[in-house]
Amino acid sequence: MSTIDKSLIRKYLEGNCTSTEILEVRQYLQRSDAQQLFDEVWDEDWAAQIKPLPVAKKELEQWQRKMDERMYQAAMEEPRTVPFFKQAKVWRYAAVWLVLILGAGIWTFKAVQQPSVVEVALIERINPNGKRTVLTLPDSSIVHLGAGSTLRFAQHFNGPNRMVELQGEAFFEVTKNPTKPFIIRTGNIATQVLGTSFKIDAFAGKPVSVSVSTGKVRVDRHVNNKVEPIALLLPGEAVTWDEQRSQKMLASVAVADVLGWKEGRLFFNETKLADIADILERWYNVDIKIKSKTLANRLVKVNLTTNISIAKIMNILSVAGDFHYQINGNEILIKNKERMTM
Repeated sequence: MSTIDKSLIRKYLEGNCTSTEILEVRQYLQRSDAQQLFDEVWDEDWAAQIKPLPVAKKELEQWQRKMDERMYQAAMEEPRTVPFFKQAKVWRYAAVWLVLILGAGIWTFKAVQQPSVVEVALIERINPNGKRTVLTLPDSSIVHLGAGSTLRFAQHFNGPNRMVELQGEAFFEVTKNPTKPFIIRTGNIATQVLGTSFKIDAFAGKPVSVSVSTGKVRVDRHVNNKVEPIALLLPGEAVTWDEQRSQKMLASVAVADVLGWKEGRLFFNETKLADIADILERWYNVDIKIKSKTLANRLVKVNLTTNISIAKIMNILSVAGDFHYQINGNEILIKNKERMTM
């Protein structure tokens, strides 16, 4: 097709296109100039709802360093398992002087003349391996925070945006508020929504992935004072961004699989055994060692439910992955099956 109008793009982003229109828009996306038009539409729509605040780059860096230091110190503390009904007692509060992070300016990294500074109370929730929690944010949004994950957010969403910072994995059910976008920061990646449900995986040193179950989601990369669009996602779509390789991969996902994660269901489709082991280590707080590299790279297809013991999980996984294993307390050794010789 030679042309496409903004009204059709808006219709696509709102999820109201017919199957024919969806095909038309996706064909248009193959053009080199398509991203520019999409950005114009997105920026026009969001500009009406967001008023960027100026941010001092120096103070932003100071805030980031403070948060990194607090993250490291918290990780060094002895984790404690606390019943869910006592969660309020494990909130970690930190009053710090920082740029008004509730403004969109922290994401756009605008240059400033006279930065505004305000004292903001931050809440930090840290889940050790083997522990998952369900949190309610100040706007009534629900977060299913995974094991080995950390979420940080302001005590009150008083600014024009609702911002949180995630390390690890979580499923978000965001309360709809067209006038106050919800933004999740994961390293250089910012995921923006108005009201939707989706899952984010963002562990240190690993690619970031976003999978959408309802609504629409925009994923951007913020680096060198620039915003680089990565993807616009609708239900059943996912994107993975590899920061080390500067590569992205778009994929289709089953919405049931995305939703199933918060219920403790794990779906692996041709997944490396080593990656499955990493996930089980977090969920069950165990140490899994794989004896050979070939076995670690073996692709496995299996569906697991985590409401059973790790012993039962390993029994199911060993059948799907065709291997032997040994459990010794908190340690699990995976090894190749011994082949009988004639």
